[in-house]
Amino acid sequence: MGQGGFKKTSKGNDYIVVVNDGIQFSVAATYLIPGKEISGENDADLLSGNREAYSIVPEGRLGYAAELGFAHFPKWKGIPIKFLRKSRIWDYFDWGLGYKVFSGNERTSTSELDAFGVTIDSNEGFGSFKLGMFSARMSAHSLIYFGKKKIDKARKHFLDNAFGLNFEYRPGSADTIYNGDFSSYALPQKFQGPYNLQFHYSLGIGVRFNRAWMMIPTLEIPLLGIHEWNGLNAKWNWFSSRYWPVLLKLKFIKLFERVPKCGAYGDPSEMNFDKKFRSGNF
Repeated sequence: MGQGGFKKTSKGNDYIVVVNDGIQFSVAATYLIPGKEISGENDADLLSGNREAYSIVPEGRLGYAAELGFAHFPKWKGIPIKFLRKSRIWDYFDWGLGYKVFSGNERTSTSELDAFGVTIDSNEGFGSFKLGMFSARMSAHSLIYFGKKKIDKARKHFLDNAFGLNFEYRPGSADTIYNGDFSSYALPQKFQGPYNLQFHYSLGIGVRFNRAWMMIPTLEIPLLGIHEWNGLNAKWNWFSSRYWPVLLKLKFIKLFERVPKCGAYGDPSEMNFDKKFRSGNF
């Protein structure tokens, strides 16, 4: 009893409806996409004529994230996109609270050159950092259906496009100096503040398991950093480099279910939503 989701052979399950709200939760791999290697020379020393050549190489590392929240499917019909058939500009929105960890490295190599360009001395340093932060996110989603397979009367597969806002707060400090006793930093350093607000885009490929459950592997990328403002980009500063934070999520949505209050006919609005959901037109 109760195995395998909804079964039309079971009379009770025929009358169970999904409602407009549900929970959403996700686990994710995080990664800081590093900026390009920076190389150059600092001005020559006026007394000796020596100058410093440097190379700064940033590296991203894998981290992790998790989130729990809610998803809400509005009852309004929305604005249809005709050439995409049953797809709409806005199908649902969701929000959640979570925790993220981002990690990265930076390696600096310096060489002291004499007036003729001959290397006199060289040095190399390595710094690593890990940023753990609490997060809050809200996104508005539009769905584009594809394929012929169906669950009940709804198409099984869809693309999930979303725009939204994400906020992060880092409660503790992180490493701001290189490992060991290295101090020959070639360029000024800048560190991202503890508060971050970004505008992001996400793209996922969703699959339905039944009326209530769906799974959506999703790539989420920030498009614009609102705070701290870094000049129309969403990169974070650490040491002398910039990094672009991205997430690869595995998200699940579970819509709440209930037996209709009025027997077989149920509450009209929820029965109507259930009908739309099964037909892929919610």
